[in-house]
Parts: sequence; structure tokens; C-alpha cells
Amino acid sequence: MLTGIAAEQWRSASQSVEDFARLEREWDAALSTPRSPKDILRAKSNLERFKSSPWTMRQAFFADMGGILLDCPDSSQFPVDGHQLVYLVENDHMEYPDVKSRTIWDRNKADTFTRALTLIQIVWFLFQSIGRWAQHLALSTFELSSLAFIFSTINTTFFFWHKPRDVATPVVLPCRTTVADIQRKAHDRARQSYLRTPLDFVKPPISRTSLIAPFWFGIRVCFDWREESDELPTKTFGNIRTTPPRGIKVSDIVYGSIYTLAYFGIHLAGWNFVFPSRTEQMLWRISSLVLLGLSIFYLSAVAFGTVMASRLARWLFKNNEATTILGIASLMPRWLAVTIHSPIFVIYGIARGYIIVEGFVSLRILPVTVFSSVKWSNFVPHF
Repeated sequence: MLTGIAAEQWRSASQSVEDFARLEREWDAALSTPRSPKDILRAKSNLERFKSSPWTMRQAFFADMGGILLDCPDSSQFPVDGHQLVYLVENDHMEYPDVKSRTIWDRNKADTFTRALTLIQIVWFLFQSIGRWAQHLALSTFELSSLAFIFSTINTTFFFWHKPRDVATPVVLPCRTTVADIQRKAHDRARQSYLRTPLDFVKPPISRTSLIAPFWFGIRVCFDWREESDELPTKTFGNIRTTPPRGIKVSDIVYGSIYTLAYFGIHLAGWNFVFPSRTEQMLWRISSLVLLGLSIFYLSAVAFGTVMASRLARWLFKNNEATTILGIASLMPRWLAVTIHSPIFVIYGIARGYIIVEGFVSLRILPVTVFSSVKWSNFVPHF
């Protein structure tokens, strides 16, 4: 799930980078076409600021994780994400934010060297495991579980490579337009009360193609997790639930499906491993099949709900407005939603917990070849 969250955060950041690149092209075109002096001056100023500090994945991640605060004349400072900044700049509420990449990285607690060193270590462990398999040396269930985590870590590291870590000091951007004027110019979009900041209306509804949104809905229902902040506007927000405003691409869905099946399928490689007892082996097999089955069920349910959302809403709830799987879920009584989601979380927790615990417990009895080292010289051709 962490990798899925990272992937959708990466896609969200990519979309704000694409949006600012589109604005750059519009500003550049404005300089060569007949426009009012005010528009030309604004385009020239924004273009110069953009060329001085281009909007990259680093700035996009930093904004989405709550690292940028907006300072409006009639409101206390509040965080804005990358897509809200695009809206403010595009509608001439503020100039392009000149946020230097170096300024963000100076606040970062994890440098590229540290990340690269960690990646090298886990890749070395991966090669060790492949070498053991090639020379028919046994692996422990602990090592197999570690391989699953390594597979997840490599993918997550790719998506989070440009994301700053543990940034404690935000960047404050002045906005010359009042919040009241911003909301007034937005008309009906801004009339609903907000949950976090006055710019919540800029964030569109969660896309029907999100693979993570249904998971968060289940968490919120089962554990009564509220999204409202005690203080409005909120002073900070994390982006653990950030989802791409324009949804994810087909390639993202294909990748997510392959990754999920591969991650939970890794545990099936221990089907014929040597276990301390027959019972532990059977429980490992059952837990591995349960995890793989739940992942297939989740992906199938999301796909079915995405395609059939409108029809299901009409058939089951006589509702013509719900068009997404989350829209259907929101129509359910809470007791029904809890009844549907709770068993899934319980079964997953038991199966996942056993896999983790057994990885340690099985270390008490291991086959003798587990203690043998890989003979790398055997992989070198001898003439």
C-alpha cells in the first residue's frame, strides 16, 4: 500500500509539473501575440521567474506535502499544494512562486548519497538471494519476507526520489489577493464549507481511477477517522492521502496490478520451504494464498466498481448522481460499510501478521544449506 501511495503522489506531482509547463508555453505565446500591455507585462514577469526557478518534481512534492504556506491579507497563513498554486497563478491571484530547488533541498533531512547507499545495500542483498537460488542454497522465510520488502522499497524509492524528507521549515509565499476575492471569483465552486483550507474547492473530487482512494475510505469507515481539522484553516497537512486530480493513467493501473500481484506472490515462493513443523508450513501457504487472493479481490472490486458505478447507484440506491465507486460507498449506511470492510481488514491483518511472525519463529530450525555462502567464482566462466 505504501508503494501505491508513493505512486499516486508521484503522479500528482507530475501533473502539477505538466500544468506549470503548460502555463510557461502560454506565457511565451503571449509575448508574440497581440495582448494588452498588462497581460504582456504579467506574462513576461512570470516567464522570467519560471526560467529562474523552473517548477520541478522537487517543488511539486514539497508543495503537496504542505511545505508552502500562502500569506493572504485577510487570512492567517495556510498550506497550498501544487495544483492550488497553478490555479492561483493562472487566475492572476499571485505571481509565479519563485521557490528555488536549492532552498527546498537545504531543508531536506535525507540527501541523495544516503538514499543511493541504502539502495545499493538492498540491491546487494537481492543479488545474494538470486545467487543462492542459482546454486540451490536454501533461503529462510525471514529472507523471503525481506525480499518482498526490498521489492517494495525499490519501487517506493523510485517514486520518492525527488521528495524532500522531514522538512520542518515551510516557505511562505505572499498573495496580493484576499481569500474573499479568490472565493468570489470562483463563484459556485467555493460556496461549500472547507475541511482544511479556503482553497479546498480547487482540489477536484478524487478521481474514479484512483487505486488508493477505496482503501482510505475503508480505513475511515472502520476506524471512524475524521478528516476535519480542529483549527481552520489548518496550519499544515501531510500528503499521505494525496491523489492525482486528473486521475491515474492506464499504464499506472497496469503497473499497480502487476506490482501488487508480484509483491504478494513472492511469499508463494516459500511454498516448499523447510519449516519447523508441518502446521507452520500449511499456515504459511494459507496466509500467502489469502494475501494474494485479497489483492486480486481488491483490484477486481475497484475495476468492477469503476466501470459499473453509475448503474450500481441506480439499481441499489435509486441515485443518478453517484458516478464513482466512492460515490456508491458514501450512499451506504455506516453499519453496512463497516460490515463489508471489517472482515477484510481482520483477515488481512491475521494473514499478514502470521507471515511476519513466522519469518522470525522459523529461524529456530533451518536447513543446513542456509548457512552456506554463495560461491561467486562459480559464475565466472573457466577456460
